[in-house]
Amino acid sequence: MSYLFRKLGESEAFDPNILHAGIPFTQQAFYGNWQKQLGRSVERYVAEYNDTVVAYFQVIVYSLIHGKNYLYIPYGPVCTDTSAEFLTRFKVEIERIAQEHNAVFARLDITPAVSADALQPYFRSAPLYTYHSAYFQPRFEWFLDLKQTEDDIMKAMHEKTRYSVRLADRKGIISEIITNNFETYFEPFYTLMAETAQRNGFHLHDKAYYQLIFADLPKLTGSYLSVASFEGKILAIDLVIISGGIANYVFGGSSTEERNRMPTYAAQWKAIVQAKSIGCVSYNFGGVAPVGNMYKGWEGLTIFKQKFGGYEVKHADFYDVVIQPFWYHMYNLRKLVKKITGK
Repeated sequence: MSYLFRKLGESEAFDPNILHAGIPFTQQAFYGNWQKQLGRSVERYVAEYNDTVVAYFQVIVYSLIHGKNYLYIPYGPVCTDTSAEFLTRFKVEIERIAQEHNAVFARLDITPAVSADALQPYFRSAPLYTYHSAYFQPRFEWFLDLKQTEDDIMKAMHEKTRYSVRLADRKGIISEIITNNFETYFEPFYTLMAETAQRNGFHLHDKAYYQLIFADLPKLTGSYLSVASFEGKILAIDLVIISGGIANYVFGGSSTEERNRMPTYAAQWKAIVQAKSIGCVSYNFGGVAPVGNMYKGWEGLTIFKQKFGGYEVKHADFYDVVIQPFWYHMYNLRKLVKKITGK
């Protein structure tokens, strides 16, 4: 028998969790729904062999100039089969999907990670200078093992982080976990996010994107906000999404006021304790620069996350399926110029 790839209908189940534990939330149905509500086309597929599901993946269509697009499968496909036969058939299917959408290329990063030797015969390794974009998922994330006791987690922190967590408590910072009435906190959250973006020099998504996530939070079992305040004024808010037994620290914003009281440390520690209390096995701090290769602009946030203790998780490199070589070259050239000039 051969592989069968099939596009799923709106009412059909899309559940990569049956293939692997701890699937990244970017390959969960709710993430695709957020992209749809932002006006992007999202398609979900299943691959079967001998009536057994061997892969799930959702494809997001991003716009380029001149009516062209590119496809991205964030942390996907999620698969149990990485044989040469599967990869050959999968590439053919991606080419077909890409042509339907007038896509210049399709980008993927298979979960779990597959070796370069296995992938290079079928896909093109994406240039490193094209990696950094608000729309591409980070190659490195920082995780904390929550199977430890709270005391062990605290002891494993960098001494200055441990001191900052305790100092926040002594300086009157009040931390709380919010599990309902999320909309009450949206405007303070967005204000803090905007302030943080301006302070650290990164770009935000459209406000509507964050509004969609807040509206969806009640449906995402266990997800929560961690809020740190002083004398009734909110100074830091972290948004944590629970998916596949992992607590994902997705967004965080903080004020420039009262920073000496360490509210960001208080909010983060409260979020970690909450994740452990509801049975999560890991806490995902999100993207970091790789050890020994600090990305420009990532220094402060990377160090902040790493000093809570934990370990680095490396995702697969990006691989592309090139459909329109000329426009692919132009896309890469634009990315290279932007990296060199910073514009």
